[in-house]
Amino acid sequence: MNIDFDKKYDVAVVGGGIAGVAAAVQAARCGKKTVLIEKTVYCGGLATAGLVYVYLPLCDGNGRQVTFGIAEELLHCSIKYGPGEVPAEWRKERNAPEIKRYRCVFSPAAYILALDEFLEKNNIDVWFDTVVCGVEQDGSKISSVTVCNKSGVGTVSADAFIDATGDAELYRKCHVPCHCGSNMLAVWALEFVRNRKDNGEFCGGLGDEVFIYPHNDNANLQGIDGKKVSDYMLASRRILRERYAGQQESRYERYPLFVPAMPQYRTIWSIDAAWVLKEKDAAADFDDSIGMTGDWRNAGPVWEIPFRSLYTQSGPENLIAAGRCTGADGDAWEITRVIPSAALTGQAAGMAAALALDSGSSIQKTDVAKLQKSLADAGVLLRRSELQHL
Repeated sequence: MNIDFDKKYDVAVVGGGIAGVAAAVQAARCGKKTVLIEKTVYCGGLATAGLVYVYLPLCDGNGRQVTFGIAEELLHCSIKYGPGEVPAEWRKERNAPEIKRYRCVFSPAAYILALDEFLEKNNIDVWFDTVVCGVEQDGSKISSVTVCNKSGVGTVSADAFIDATGDAELYRKCHVPCHCGSNMLAVWALEFVRNRKDNGEFCGGLGDEVFIYPHNDNANLQGIDGKKVSDYMLASRRILRERYAGQQESRYERYPLFVPAMPQYRTIWSIDAAWVLKEKDAAADFDDSIGMTGDWRNAGPVWEIPFRSLYTQSGPENLIAAGRCTGADGDAWEITRVIPSAALTGQAAGMAAALALDSGSSIQKTDVAKLQKSLADAGVLLRRSELQHL
């Protein structure tokens, strides 16, 4: 194969969703030359291309913030250039429903603009419209990834790699064991309805005449491949087509504004991490916790996320996961797949990659105490015991 270009970085982040953005920004803030490789032409993943425009809560529903750091920065970025508000009284709420917690809705397009700015300010080299099609290993490390874009076929070399693809693509290309989850056929699409006032029952917040149309089918979809993605997108758009073909309103009164630019899979592939989070870990205390996240579905529960869920024992020593493909299964995957957790694990992955490079160690041998101190210095609270003092 002819190689048209070759680039070298300290840290390469693959996947430009919320986890990838957080990971790249943290690595860059640690002084590392960082590239963010994204197969579409904008960042945000499901939050933007997927039109899932709800920044789920950073609090426990009882007035206590539990997720901090870049996750909080990214929440405020989401409403910088468009509508959406954090409930003013969220700290006073007890046993609050999601809509009254420390969360917001946002315009996906406005968020794209803010994420571009966030990456620029943190000096990230962003490569859009670039697909990773191969991984080269040198002994126990990844040496480079092969990418394809309008410049041709090239290599991106780095000293550390972060898999923020949402489906553990780098790990699977390295033949590291992973497990797949179940998905439903879902379509969230933006829709215009003239003279309808937003009642806030579902998401709302984008204006009185702009709504989300959510449709979730209970089909049990396992894993993905190229044809399944195509079938998924066609089936989801067929649902929309049937909706508008059968409507009573004029096509000028109600019509689609935009449809998802990616399949709205939630749980695709997760790494068989050194610690795979499960439902039994909902109240567990972890010595290697890298931060906390609430349960977006229910007020009260607070999960600690262990560093061990971000890497595998047998995987490449310079590869770490962030976001939806970190180690989780069952109900725990419902906790780790959403925006706040993705941002939290992304920040931890970026920090860990930088520390590993500084010390010359593998990801698996990262000094956890030093990682935790660095995260704490960046404003992240690590354990439930710290919440008692808020």
